[in-house]
Amino acid sequence: MSAAATNLHFHGLSLPPVCHQDETLRTLLQPGAPPFEYRVRIAPQQAPGLYWYHPHVHGFSEQHLLGGASGAIVVEGIERLVPELKDLPERVFIIRDEWMANAPPAVFGDPQRPTKQLSINYVPVRWPRYVPARLEMRPGAHEFWRVLNASADTYLYLYVEFAGQRQLLGLVARDGVPLALGRAAAPERVRDTTLIFMPPGARAEFIVRAPDSAASGTLMTGYVNRGADDDASVSPPGAVGAPPADRDPTRPLAAITVSSAAALPSPPPPPVRVGPAASVRRAPLAEVRAERSRTLYFSEAQASDGGTSFFITGEGHAPAVFDPSREHADIAVRQGEVEDWKIENRSREVHTFHVHQLHFFVVVRSEQQVAEPDLLDTVDVPAWRGFGPYPSVTLRMDFRDPRIVGVFPFHCHIAQHLDGGMMGTVRVIPRRAGRATSAEDAVR
Repeated sequence: MSAAATNLHFHGLSLPPVCHQDETLRTLLQPGAPPFEYRVRIAPQQAPGLYWYHPHVHGFSEQHLLGGASGAIVVEGIERLVPELKDLPERVFIIRDEWMANAPPAVFGDPQRPTKQLSINYVPVRWPRYVPARLEMRPGAHEFWRVLNASADTYLYLYVEFAGQRQLLGLVARDGVPLALGRAAAPERVRDTTLIFMPPGARAEFIVRAPDSAASGTLMTGYVNRGADDDASVSPPGAVGAPPADRDPTRPLAAITVSSAAALPSPPPPPVRVGPAASVRRAPLAEVRAERSRTLYFSEAQASDGGTSFFITGEGHAPAVFDPSREHADIAVRQGEVEDWKIENRSREVHTFHVHQLHFFVVVRSEQQVAEPDLLDTVDVPAWRGFGPYPSVTLRMDFRDPRIVGVFPFHCHIAQHLDGGMMGTVRVIPRRAGRATSAEDAVR
């Protein structure tokens, strides 16, 4: 593995973890190698929504993402589930982070200085002036915005202001899956909210409503507390002094002008025509009982080189950084089953759990039962305060899709932590192979 190698991960899509599709553990394309073709088929059962792709070379994910190697994928047809979106114009926003420019040590200590610069659709919004991107809306317009947090390490806390007042946003989908698919009984199509929290890798799709008269507003991201011991990111080349702990302060992303002369954004795509297979549905995950429970935890330790090693470990096993040459998967499950995974954070900085190939939903947060049927592929786990219970989420993991048989990763989606070793693998065994053995069933 090297910075010059590359591959592709199709984040959030239910694709086979095999070569030429969504296999990232052994697929490493080198400069000068023959052309390599990905052949990906989006199944009719795939939920309509926003997905994305990026390289996934272990040890170099942060470098590639900070360099802008990412893009959005939209699976159309969401208006069939959410009629409120019919005829609404769409905008797709990709928010990326990048290295901060060189600065003297005194500036590193500025609490308002972010660790990473941000851009929106490749328009940089740079500290300290924060000159935002610009967009226009017509008075009273309703628009459908799809937002991807393609950052390597930066959290987003999105809100829209007009005249200094936060506006209601109509949340429609998270991580590519419409809210309407979360449960069969009384499905929720649109959820009013003023704040949308997005860890790295997350997506949100929502309706924005402009005021009825000319006005100006801003798409903002708010401050995110990353924990007491959030460690420093690697310094960019040529940086002076030690880098600061990661900071995600409040800052603007786009200035919004409401004007009757505003140009309309792109019209909605034509209606999607699908065959009968698109209506095939498994029982909603919220209504399925788990067959097995596991506990995994995030932790950290000082590395021999003075940096930090990052771990995700099964309860009862010794922490170890991810070894890409390891032959055996950490966890084995049988295709067709559903499991509950409790993810604890035993470190004093935030982490973000992500798993390839499938979605999950949260059933417990820090020992409290919750009713969160939203299907996700990325979830934040808050930092431990240094005393009391470890923060945790319990996730109902869905291994029912026959297309995901094989070996694929789970990891923290803060790319610095992923590169530092915070990754493991799960093997999904074909149903016909019978139940996994007790040795395979345990985390190694």
